[in-house]
Amino acid sequence: MLPLVDVVVSNGGYGGAQQALAHGIPLVVAGRTEDKVEVTARVGWSGAGIDLRTRRPSPDTVRDAVRTVLADRASSARARRLADAFAVAPGLAGLDAVLRELAPAPAV
Repeated sequence: MLPLVDVVVSNGGYGGAQQALAHGIPLVVAGRTEDKVEVTARVGWSGAGIDLRTRRPSPDTVRDAVRTVLADRASSARARRLADAFAVAPGLAGLDAVLRELAPAPAV
C-alpha cells in the first residue's frame, strides 16, 4: 500500500517510519512513548514530515498537518531523498565491515 499513498499518519514507531521513508513517503507523527520521541523528533528535524509533539493530537491537528504536508512538497522531496539514501546504504554488509574493523586480529 505504501507506494500508493501521499502521506503516512503514524504513532512514530520505528518500523512504520522506516518503511514510509524507504518508500519516499512523508510522515505526520505523534508519539511520546518508547522510541517514539526520538523517531518523531528525527522526522521533524529531517524535514521529511511533521512531528506533532504530542501523544494524542486532536483530529483537527492531524487534518491540518496532513494538509500542510500535501500542500508543501518540501516534505515529499526530503522523504524521497531519504529513500534514495536508504537504497544505497550498505545495511548489514556495512555493519559487518565495521565489526570486522573493530574485532581484534586472530592470534596466529
